[in-house]
Amino acid sequence: MSFPLIIGLHCHQPVNNFSNVVDEAIAKGYMPFLKEAENYPSFRFSIHYSGWLLEYIRVNHDQTFKLLKKLSDRGQVEFFSGGYYEPVLSAIPPADRRGQIDMLSSAIKKYFGTRPTGVWLTERVWDPSILPDLAACGIEDLIVDDYHFYAAGFSETSLTGYFRTEHDGSAINIFPIDQTLRYKIPFSLMPELVSYVKKMRDSGRNMLVCFDDGEKFGLWPETYEWVYEKGWLTNFMNEVTSNSEIKTSHFSDLKKTLKPLGMAYLPITSYQEMGEWSLFSNLQQNFTDMEKFLKNTKYEPFVKNFVRGSIWKNFFVKYPEANRIHKRTVNLSKRGNRKDKVFLDWLYRAQCNDCLWHGVFGGLYLPNLRNNAWSAAIEAEKCYELFKGDKFPLWEVADTDLDGYDEVYLRTERYNMQFVSRDGGQLSTFECKEPAFNLMNTLSRRPEGYHSMFFEEPEDKKEENIEGVATIHERKLVIPPGLKEKIGYDWYNRNSFIDHFVDSYDTAGFVQGTFTERGDFVNQPFSTEVTDGGAEFKRHGGVYHENEKISCVLTKKYSVTPKGINCITKANGGDFGWYVQEHNFSFADPEAVTINGNPYKDGMNFYGKEMSVFDPYTGCKLHWKWDKEMSIFIFSVNTVSQSVECMELTVQGVCFLAAFKREGSFTLNTQLDVLWR
Repeated sequence: MSFPLIIGLHCHQPVNNFSNVVDEAIAKGYMPFLKEAENYPSFRFSIHYSGWLLEYIRVNHDQTFKLLKKLSDRGQVEFFSGGYYEPVLSAIPPADRRGQIDMLSSAIKKYFGTRPTGVWLTERVWDPSILPDLAACGIEDLIVDDYHFYAAGFSETSLTGYFRTEHDGSAINIFPIDQTLRYKIPFSLMPELVSYVKKMRDSGRNMLVCFDDGEKFGLWPETYEWVYEKGWLTNFMNEVTSNSEIKTSHFSDLKKTLKPLGMAYLPITSYQEMGEWSLFSNLQQNFTDMEKFLKNTKYEPFVKNFVRGSIWKNFFVKYPEANRIHKRTVNLSKRGNRKDKVFLDWLYRAQCNDCLWHGVFGGLYLPNLRNNAWSAAIEAEKCYELFKGDKFPLWEVADTDLDGYDEVYLRTERYNMQFVSRDGGQLSTFECKEPAFNLMNTLSRRPEGYHSMFFEEPEDKKEENIEGVATIHERKLVIPPGLKEKIGYDWYNRNSFIDHFVDSYDTAGFVQGTFTERGDFVNQPFSTEVTDGGAEFKRHGGVYHENEKISCVLTKKYSVTPKGINCITKANGGDFGWYVQEHNFSFADPEAVTINGNPYKDGMNFYGKEMSVFDPYTGCKLHWKWDKEMSIFIFSVNTVSQSVECMELTVQGVCFLAAFKREGSFTLNTQLDVLWR
């Protein structure tokens, strides 16, 4: 009897990703794989396309879509469902889970005549609470890593087949992906790969599952040449279709001949690497060191059982910017009109996972991905406002971030603004409604675990598969010259109307994040009072000088003006040094922005009472007017992040510092006009 080998591909592109990037993925990855499979009618495989990608292919790549239909019609392809816009299913409300899965399953039924009974878990993030919703959508099967089972205490030898699990009486089949096979396909030479499959068969396995990124077949570094030009995929399909000892199968085939091994209850987890990435950065190196240490001891066989990192949702703790996007969608889901299909589509788009976390791909560090999520959330908000019939301007108070502190929303006809009491009564979002764009889609600079390679002698990484290519986890990162000097870190969130008290106006210190803060207002909570006339934030804090706290009361009152908002800042106490008001804004193309009519240039500085910033993308002109002479300094906020092949420098926002020398308690009036061309 032939040994069942199940091959599955998960194919996804972030919602509204750059069209040239998606087109390249189709041309170099998705289409060539399907064309090769066309030559081998007995090669059976499973596939999951996120709904947005599938629709993009249907509309823009007719030949690829027709080929997929052909393979489906002749029974080669088994489709897997999932969230239409690829959310992490456990991170969205139950109604949205069911809605997104049904949306993708219905599309597959419409285009290919079959409704999937299997589901792909985005980033293999498993949480048992999602199971009743899967069952309600007619889902019978899901795939997780073997690592999920190890985390539950299973041994490698016990994973000979598939299992059943349940939650609140809803049950489902659960299949373990073999991690070793996942790392070998498509990177190992054929004799090694076949030898491993036979070894697993001879060890007592009833099946072997590999379900992984379709982008490995042509999109990952050097894989196009290896998989297609050098013939790896042809050799693979030849082998698995001609070898009488191996038979490629569908999950549905397997269930006809094999019964489940029994019950399994898995903890909340994802794949092994995700657990490491979701750890706080100061723990990542310790985690790696501990793994290495234990692997040289008698405890090596139990490392996978007992050593694991954090959970995926810890990204919301690590990155408040991710939490803000996520909680915005949760809040919209609760109060939106679910009968409005346009609203639901925008909401579902905003739930796309890619901008909420960061591993070896750009993720959260890519401003365009966050822009796409914010744009969809703003469009959904517009649908909600139309449904509710709000009259503007409108001040609202609610803990939308669910962090225990109130946020204050100002809604007007042209824009929305959010102020956060948790962080100094600062402005944290500035949402233009047309076009839908968050002008404060900024990201603070934080240390990441991989930054350690800038400061330590890097350990030589052995690249296996000398005759093939290395996986993305084995590749050596390229570090461009001079990048180390551009690393800077922030100890606060990059909002606007941030209040700094400093001894001297050290612009270099602000650029590097090394300045000495004397006040305790930047990242501390303020009390909140909201009336029809505006919002007032107050803190009884202090300014610290020579190890002594000097009491200081800081009050900020925001109000709506005919052209924008006004902020009156009052400080009583701590009568020395400089006061710096910081603003951070994000632009689709910072190089196209003008400052006082001049092209933006990093390190600009001038002196005066007014400043104008024009953003041609939104057509928005921001005009600041202070009632004091201000020393103004402007610089870009850059983050250093990891991509597949190298470290990258990305502009995350433009910082505006406006400062004046204090001579006692003061009142500062800041007027921010928002004008559209």
